[in-house]
Amino acid sequence: MRTVLAVLAAITLLGVIALTAVEVVPRVAEMRGGSQGGSPAATDELAELAARLVSPPYPGPDGSTQTATLHPGALPPNAGFDMPMPPGSHLVGSVLRQRSGANPSFDVVLDVSGKADDITSFYERELAKLGLVPPPAPQQPQPGGFVGSAGPALGKMFCKGDALPYVSITVFARSNAPNDVRAHYEPAQGAGSTFFGSPCSQRGGPPPAATAGRLPPLRAPDGVFLQSTGASFGGPRQQSDALANTAKSAAELESFFAQQLAAAGWTRVAGAVNAPLAFSTWKVPGDGDWHGVLIVIESPTKDRRSLMLRAESATGF
Repeated sequence: MRTVLAVLAAITLLGVIALTAVEVVPRVAEMRGGSQGGSPAATDELAELAARLVSPPYPGPDGSTQTATLHPGALPPNAGFDMPMPPGSHLVGSVLRQRSGANPSFDVVLDVSGKADDITSFYERELAKLGLVPPPAPQQPQPGGFVGSAGPALGKMFCKGDALPYVSITVFARSNAPNDVRAHYEPAQGAGSTFFGSPCSQRGGPPPAATAGRLPPLRAPDGVFLQSTGASFGGPRQQSDALANTAKSAAELESFFAQQLAAAGWTRVAGAVNAPLAFSTWKVPGDGDWHGVLIVIESPTKDRRSLMLRAESATGF
C-alpha cells in the first residue's frame, strides 16, 4: 500500500501546485505558461508566478513542451472525459495540461466531506461504469509498519488494462475541514505520440529472493500525529519505528495498535504495562518461526511517545 501511495503522491504533486496557484489568483479565469502559451501581463506578477508554477520550465524527454490552463471553480471544457464528483462536493477548480502532439491530461481539486473509504467507494462504482477498475494487487512485497500521518489518507488507481487511460484518486484528510480530494486523468494517446509508461502496468515483479513483508500497516488513532522515523524490511529482522504526538498513555496506544495486529492475524503471547512503558509479544503468522514485539514508551518530552514494531526469525527464514 505504501508503494501505491508513493505513486499517487507523485501523480498529485502538480495538482498540489495547481491548487496553490488557484488560491493565489482566483480572479484569473485562464492562465497559460510555457513556450507554447501566451505570457501573462508583465505587471501582474502573481499571474505570471501562477502560470510558471503549473507549467514545467523545460521540455519533455521527447522535446515536447506543455501548456497549462487553470479553471478555478470549473472542470476543463472539451477535455474528453467527464470526471465524476461525489454528491455535495465543492469543486475548487482544475488544470488542463496540453503537451504538444498529445491528448491533454487534467487534474481536479475537490472538497469532499465524509470518510475517505466512502469517497473511494464512490469512485469505484462510478468509474466502473466507464470501464475503469482498480488494477490487480501488485506482486512485489509491500512494507508495513507505522503509517505516517503526513501524505494521503487513501489513494486508488483505476485502469483500463495495463496502459492508458487511467484515473487516480487521492484523498488527503484535513483537521476540521472537508477532505482535500485530487483526481487525475491521463488519456490514451495516438499511435504517433510518445508513450512514457503507465502506473497500471503489471510488468516486472519481485526479485526471486525477495522476502515477504511481515509487518502489517499500523495507523494512528484519529487526532494523533504519527511520524515514521525509520524502517528496515527484508531478511530475518523487520522493524518500524515512529514518534507520536498525543496525550494518550503508552497503555492506550499499545492497546490500539494491538487490535490492528490481531486483525492482521498476529497472536498475542504476553504483555505488560509499567509506566512509562507498555509492550506486548506476538506470534507472527505465515511460514517459518517468526515472533514479534510492540513497544510504546512515554518520553520525557510532553505528549511525545516512541513506538517500535519488530518481527524476527531466530532461524533466519
